[in-house]
Amino acid sequence: MSHSCEHEHHHGGHGHDGHDDHDHSHVAPIPTNESQSLRQYVDVFKLTGLNIAQPNDKIQKVFKDGDNKYQVSDYIESDADAQFILNIPFTGNVKLYSIILRTNGEAANCPKTIKLFKNKTNLDFDNINDTKPTYKIEQPQVGHLGDENGDDVDESSFVEHYLPRNLFQSTTQLSLFVENNWEDDEDELTKVYYMEIRGMFTSPLSKDPVITLYESAANPADHKNLLANEIGNQAGFD
Repeated sequence: MSHSCEHEHHHGGHGHDGHDDHDHSHVAPIPTNESQSLRQYVDVFKLTGLNIAQPNDKIQKVFKDGDNKYQVSDYIESDADAQFILNIPFTGNVKLYSIILRTNGEAANCPKTIKLFKNKTNLDFDNINDTKPTYKIEQPQVGHLGDENGDDVDESSFVEHYLPRNLFQSTTQLSLFVENNWEDDEDELTKVYYMEIRGMFTSPLSKDPVITLYESAANPADHKNLLANEIGNQAGFD
């Protein structure tokens, strides 16, 4: 599958984290490739969304493989208004390089400001505006136009957002908060047809160290207790 997303994001220039978003002019983004897709490491059974019309088990369909990349019949859409939160857990620790999005190109349905949060497991609409995002991107007003049937092979409707790799090391969950749309109409619904996260798998999730320490410390004690009980029982029979 060829991918033109490497240059679709205008040299990575829509992303910022509250600072001067012209930093990208000093350092060109490092191109990515399809082999760096983290699709296999997305824990699709634990995906959750807030204010998303589709149930959790349908959200995974936006993480399409190469054979279904151009398909537009599966998508996620906000529910009551333009905003939604999507929590994407991984099956291990990953380092993120970029996120590729295909949205709806209509101003009223195209996400604009998208805030990204690393390893935040308790986000909701009550606290998200008080939580500092790890990074912020702006999705340009491009995307699929037309009905939701068949395929749309327009490569220019895929946009790759390059992420600062130093900010997204040891990532176990990525949360996206779609804050608004290009029409700035909170009553319209935003729509995403395709999402791909690229990066590198670094290590499996570690086991709970408390349990490990407990087990390693408990075994000698348990052995001593069993031995004492056994001696006591033998003494009782004498």
